[in-house]
Amino acid sequence: MPKPQNPKRTKEIYRVIAHLFAYRGYHSTSMREIARELGMNQSSLYHYFTSKQEILFTLMNDAIDDVLAVLEEISSMDLLPEDRLNRVLGFYTHYYAGDQERLILLINEMNSLNEEYRSILVGKQRQYVRLIKSILEELFGQDKIKQIDPVIATFAFFGMVHYTIKWYHKDGRVSLDQLANAFVEIFTKGILR
Repeated sequence: MPKPQNPKRTKEIYRVIAHLFAYRGYHSTSMREIARELGMNQSSLYHYFTSKQEILFTLMNDAIDDVLAVLEEISSMDLLPEDRLNRVLGFYTHYYAGDQERLILLINEMNSLNEEYRSILVGKQRQYVRLIKSILEELFGQDKIKQIDPVIATFAFFGMVHYTIKWYHKDGRVSLDQLANAFVEIFTKGILR
């Protein structure tokens, strides 16, 4: 996909479109509305994107790639498994609660993607699951967690973070750091021996 030469403008374009898709819905947002919101001609958008579908995929894929890169980096660190788990959980919470529009898209608009795009993203999301599950299995093997299925624990954590789109406000009384710390505390004290 061709991209604007100005990285600041690219970031602004993605921010505006993510906001529109998140709060109006992908299907309810037209290319005309996107162009108007960006102060562009509709035809100019097609210089940057081939389709609305490509825009949605790019927004979601970029978010997943950003998170996956950090999770893989943390998972490969020479740390105790409980320290890796704390870092993974803290980062994941911080990232998605901090960029709720991307999280809303990942949760609400996955089925708006065509099969090819959706399968790419589902494959990457499975990597998230494998990374967290492998740390939990390592802890289980060291008898450091209760008799809880690591898959159930993994999805319980995702559910906890993903539900923040319903209630958490970055500008509210709880900062992102406080939220991440609280989630790590709640999650790990609930499963660690």
